[in-house]
Amino acid sequence: MNQASPMMSQSQSNASTIKTSHFPSSMVEPALGGPIAMLRQAIGKAFPDRAEIVNVPFEGNLAQAWQAFSSLLATTPLQLTRAVAPFYGVEPAGSLEKFSPEALALVPANFCQQNCILPLRLEERTLVIATANPLDDNVNERARFVVGRPIRWVLGPPGDIEDAIVFAYSKEASRLTQEGDSINRQTMASIDDNAVVKLSRALMVNAIEQRASDLHIQPYMGACVVRIRVDGVLRRLTMLPDAVATSLLRHIKIRSGMEATNTLVPQDGRMSMVINDREFDMRVSCLPASRGERLVIRFLDQSRVHNLSRAGFSHAAIQTMRRGIVRPAGMIIMTGPTGCGKTSTLYGMLAELNKSTVNIITVENPVEYRIPGISQVEVNDKAGRTFMAALRSILRQDPDIVLIGEIRDEETAEIACQAALTGHLVLSTLHTNDALTAIPRLLNLGVQPTILADSLALIIAQRLCRTLCSHCKVPVTDPLSPMERTFLEVTHNRPGHRAVGCKVCNYSGYLGRLPIVDIAEMNSGLRNAVATGESRLTELAKLRDGGLKSLAASGSLRVISGDTTVAEVVEAVGPSFWPELAEHFGTICHTDPIEISTQQIISGQGVLLMAAQNGMLESMRAELQNEGLVLSVAPDAETAHTMLQKDENIAIIIADIPEEATLEQAIQTLQHNRLHISWARLPSAVLLPPALMPYEDQLRDSGVMAEMLYKPLAPNALINFIHQARAR
Repeated sequence: MNQASPMMSQSQSNASTIKTSHFPSSMVEPALGGPIAMLRQAIGKAFPDRAEIVNVPFEGNLAQAWQAFSSLLATTPLQLTRAVAPFYGVEPAGSLEKFSPEALALVPANFCQQNCILPLRLEERTLVIATANPLDDNVNERARFVVGRPIRWVLGPPGDIEDAIVFAYSKEASRLTQEGDSINRQTMASIDDNAVVKLSRALMVNAIEQRASDLHIQPYMGACVVRIRVDGVLRRLTMLPDAVATSLLRHIKIRSGMEATNTLVPQDGRMSMVINDREFDMRVSCLPASRGERLVIRFLDQSRVHNLSRAGFSHAAIQTMRRGIVRPAGMIIMTGPTGCGKTSTLYGMLAELNKSTVNIITVENPVEYRIPGISQVEVNDKAGRTFMAALRSILRQDPDIVLIGEIRDEETAEIACQAALTGHLVLSTLHTNDALTAIPRLLNLGVQPTILADSLALIIAQRLCRTLCSHCKVPVTDPLSPMERTFLEVTHNRPGHRAVGCKVCNYSGYLGRLPIVDIAEMNSGLRNAVATGESRLTELAKLRDGGLKSLAASGSLRVISGDTTVAEVVEAVGPSFWPELAEHFGTICHTDPIEISTQQIISGQGVLLMAAQNGMLESMRAELQNEGLVLSVAPDAETAHTMLQKDENIAIIIADIPEEATLEQAIQTLQHNRLHISWARLPSAVLLPPALMPYEDQLRDSGVMAEMLYKPLAPNALINFIHQARAR
């Protein structure tokens, strides 16, 4: 979680209003001596060559500052913790997922939430507590009074601590909720209806003001969490007591036309709202879950203007799409997963085609946006207006342009192709990974190859990436993150900008989304291949015309221009991004796509080195710490076995073979290690001297199953191996 999360206070039994308190208010920097100023000083000492970071203006709270400075340093909050902890005079907290019930019992949950601290464990009489601001004397003094025993502070990222607090106290909260069912019923009955109405509107207004597309209300950790989806990413808005949430859900269900008392079956409804002269239609879905009902509201801004030119497409992509929609007949297919903007792009096309001289009819389930001048048919199975019945009927309504919400079966595909052949322009969607995959998909649905070849005009695969906030983004500088470094190696181009975070973008670093597209325009070669039944993607790809032939290629241009980041495009495209990118630029990606992400390593995990000379990897200790890893050294296999039994955090084993070892000595040493360690569940590597490189086959034949790395070993080679090992 990158932002401090507001928490909802417990409703009183006689409450007529529902109050909220922000979490945590003490995290906002009041003056030069505040926690952000201290973080700046620690960063200045930990990164003396990055003095410009210290002077970057910032107005947010500590959790947001931690995330922003991590982005500027091309690191993660966990790695930043390890770098600055010595300058706070404390140790890094390591994993926040491990905490003891005895420690949690000593500090109330409310106190932890108010001060952003998390009790981790007891060390004799001393309580170890994670905090993001260990120099706060006020919290230190109050905590000692509450605990009544010595405290040892350790440093952790504030966003991670906030999430860990909720998780840590969840079991206790669930128990109290179950024991207090009768109290909850009394509290629920006493909540004023006007307060619930005000709360409902306040949540929706807040969500809309933050540009949310959806609002989620769901049971979580003994209470109820309210989250919003902004630019495709869920963000926690507030938390509600269970009784308040139950009343809120009942109110929303009534407003949206559902049965308020029916909590056993899924229900769908709709309602509308006018906010700041903007009309919103809201689709509401309610689903029974194990701990109670969860409800999702989709906001549809009816005042939104759909326009291809303003949708964020590149000039080349817009020109290609316009060449497709000016055709008098043919089929245009939009592909991609749910939520990638397919429908919005189709609406943008319809907006350009919408004229008084053209008859446009759509069949949708449901109709999302109302467009004046267009006949929009909404499917209603209960009323007998099924998808297929509506589709057959509209073809007798003399349409020029038909939009089919989705091609989902053989009959729909056949009608769409026949409509395209008989003089209609048909727009529709299909679920495939890329543009060309739509061709074998339609053939598998039973469309005749010759009919598909004659009807298909354009296939567009689309994804959405978050756009960097223009108010706070900064140019990419050294050192590069692993993703940025790999992008430079593959494309020979440096990424343009990095995300930081400011008040305008709510400290996320991103504001809005932009589309990246893979467009396959039918030409004579493709048409002839499809007509003969060709469905192999490699053969079809050879027949495509020039341009951006993959989502990775399209996204890379937006990265180079500084519109978005490498991480955003990788998130949208998936692991295929790197091989597709290398193919487009005619280079080779030497790194496994999964191991590039620094998120594969869990902070606090250990690397155990078996080496007779303890100084062998001391030079790499700093690099390992920057990755959130702890280096331990064992002189022999017996000691390593003992350490493995005691320390469950060890995740990687590395065995060192001395420089002077012969092949026979190396085999004997490795067999001895294997017999005495017996820890096959962990990934392992062997560091071999260069003289043994020609004997790799003999080492494999002797039973060596570990990864073989040769000395002298560069730090990045070890880090890459660890990333790959942890991803498996």
